[in-house]
Amino acid sequence: MGADADDSMCGKCGMEIEGKAMKAKDILYHEEGCFVCCTCDTDLRQTSVYSKEGKLYCEHDYKSNFVPKCAKCMEYILENCVKAMEKTWHSNHFSCYTCDKRFSEEVGFHIHEEKPYCEGCYIELAVPKCKGCSKPILDKALNALGGTWHLTCFVCKECKKTFEGQSNFYTVDDMPICGPCAGVQNE
Repeated sequence: MGADADDSMCGKCGMEIEGKAMKAKDILYHEEGCFVCCTCDTDLRQTSVYSKEGKLYCEHDYKSNFVPKCAKCMEYILENCVKAMEKTWHSNHFSCYTCDKRFSEEVGFHIHEEKPYCEGCYIELAVPKCKGCSKPILDKALNALGGTWHLTCFVCKECKKTFEGQSNFYTVDDMPICGPCAGVQNE
């Protein structure tokens, strides 16, 4: 928008403005040469003008310098946002990376490989699975035979007795077996 600006000073170069001037946030600028983006020198007379700390910006440079991008869609966030995991999200994009369930005060999230997951998807994806039953291990576990086991699943493959209180076990086909079932007499 043009303005008559007799005896006014330009907000960019500090020189006196005679004749036409441009105005942004109550600051006048020379129409030619001074009413430009401070980053890329784009002429701002025919485009959107943004001002911050006395400097003029085109829309692109203003957004790239001052507006956060959503961690999910990588678009600029121009409305309410969520800050989590040291990132910024559109409020409707802060959701489970797998199933898209939105997080709230009632629905929390877990982090795996720098991505948010609901509890169900996190358990399926990140929690170790029992070598005996293939279900997720959410409690105490035992590491043996190259895998992780529920305490109740680490049993003799033949008689199904636990090894609790025993000092050793044997293996057949990569599965635990007790001494008597393995044919070992003196246990």
